[in-house]
Amino acid sequence: MNIVITDDHEIIREGLKKIFTKYDDLKVVAEASSIKELESILEEMKVDFLMLDISLPDKSGLDFVKNLKLRFPEVKVLMFSIYPEEKFAKRAISLGADGYLSKSAKPSEIIEAVRKIEKGGKYLKAELIEELFLHPDKPGMISAHETLSNREFEVLRLLAKGNKITEIAVSLGLSVNTIASYKTRIQDKLNIKSTAELIRYAIDNDLVEKY
Repeated sequence: MNIVITDDHEIIREGLKKIFTKYDDLKVVAEASSIKELESILEEMKVDFLMLDISLPDKSGLDFVKNLKLRFPEVKVLMFSIYPEEKFAKRAISLGADGYLSKSAKPSEIIEAVRKIEKGGKYLKAELIEELFLHPDKPGMISAHETLSNREFEVLRLLAKGNKITEIAVSLGLSVNTIASYKTRIQDKLNIKSTAELIRYAIDNDLVEKY
């Protein structure tokens, strides 16, 4: 199986390659540190499996996965991120990812996830499946940001990273008015009055990196 690793940290890429070298049928054919590099790889070679980080320098892997699945539906995708599973896993699966795993996972867990996805399954930790999908109405399981649409969630994260509305509009190919409307809806749904509060909410809920 041809694997591509997309992560902007070389130490993560090297660590994953070391894990996969123990298995003759798992071959890392390329690696990328950005979505731009990944897109070139996908156009140039046959890829069966993708390890994809969320936090990349040019675009979020989470924001890219839906488009990726539309263009390359045969490619299996395992999101591999510093963000805890309970914060992003359900949304990643809804966008088309085949699994989600935290970077704190043991090598055996990584291989378990890869094998399950390779066979056509979806991978999440067992306890997370029960909490998110079998008992979705359990008190405390639904956070305010879970009510956001995927686009609203994307805009929330970009705003929380300090991007201006005009910058987000250019990045997403939308008008400034549209992004401003998204921002208003986000603040209404989260009961937030200012951009500063929005940023604090995203940081407190582990939706963006803490710098």
